[in-house]
Amino acid sequence: MQSMLQIAQEAISQIPLQRRLRDDDHEIIQRHHQELLALGPAVAQSFEEVLYSQLTSGAGMPRESLERWWRRTIDGPLGDDYFSRMAFTGLVHVTQGVTNPMMLAMSDHVVQLVADAAASFQPSDAERRELLAAVGRVAGTVRAVVAWSYEQAVSAALYEVAGIPAALLTRLRDQEVTAVLGKARAELGTLGT
Repeated sequence: MQSMLQIAQEAISQIPLQRRLRDDDHEIIQRHHQELLALGPAVAQSFEEVLYSQLTSGAGMPRESLERWWRRTIDGPLGDDYFSRMAFTGLVHVTQGVTNPMMLAMSDHVVQLVADAAASFQPSDAERRELLAAVGRVAGTVRAVVAWSYEQAVSAALYEVAGIPAALLTRLRDQEVTAVLGKARAELGTLGT
């Protein structure tokens, strides 16, 4: 399996240019640094209430770890080390039963917490839009890295256990999905994509 940095970089390279992090995203977030940092306890609590309540007992990160992650996200820098850690999170998700749909929904929930709280910051409409766009790009990048890492971990595990090389696994996957796609089209009564 690739290194966490390689996985993160590969995921980020697949993000459409219009949705990639911009140089000024960190600056925009920093203009609301204290207000965003103050959301740390609410973010950690929401993970416990929304996500961890769906997992088997004992799964999930301790509250202190979640608050450290939030602080690191707000403080930055959002570089190789940060995104390598997000790739590591994808591996943890595999072992703790956090599926990608769960992660995607939880990420959206965190972005919504920021959007709701931003009203109390009382920024101008333009500033609020900039802040939410920057937070959205950060969240989108985190989602891409975690989901890609998850997928790579599962593929690497299949190779290690069953000896199926990644290229063969991809070809077999594509063949099977093509067959399922035909059945799904028939089920939905459409020939379109």
